[in-house]
Amino acid sequence: MDIRRALQSLRFVTIFSSVNRGKFVRKRHIFGAVGENVRLPFGIIPLRSENIYLHNNIEVASGAKFIPHDAIHSVFNNMHDANGRYEEHIGKIEVFDNVFIGANAIILGPCKIGPNAIVAAGAVVNKNVPEGSIVGGVPAKVIGEFEELRKKRMFKSTE
Repeated sequence: MDIRRALQSLRFVTIFSSVNRGKFVRKRHIFGAVGENVRLPFGIIPLRSENIYLHNNIEVASGAKFIPHDAIHSVFNNMHDANGRYEEHIGKIEVFDNVFIGANAIILGPCKIGPNAIVAAGAVVNKNVPEGSIVGGVPAKVIGEFEELRKKRMFKSTE
């Protein structure tokens, strides 16, 4: 980890408000893009964070991870019969408006999520999440609809 990323991560974890952490990464241009009303959990800033694009009104729960790269290239490059050089695979992660990402979900690049989508806790997203869907599981699959849950959870006044 380079010193700049280490210092940014240190500062990031000292911010106690999830909304202020979102503002911090937007102000410092740490991610590729960060929109309005983005709430991020405690944690270190992901490697290759410039490949993560977060639109507006996004909530990321504790333990969720964005991983826009893999590291298998180092294994391939160190094999005794390696004939060539292998490069790191890096993909863009884009999260559109009105998305909730549950606790301990893992988002692997390249992929797009939403808009109006929910990623369930513990899900592993390795492909695009359709608009208006709820996905869960390993690998993540559609398990419901955003609007259906929204209607179910709407507070109804007794007046």
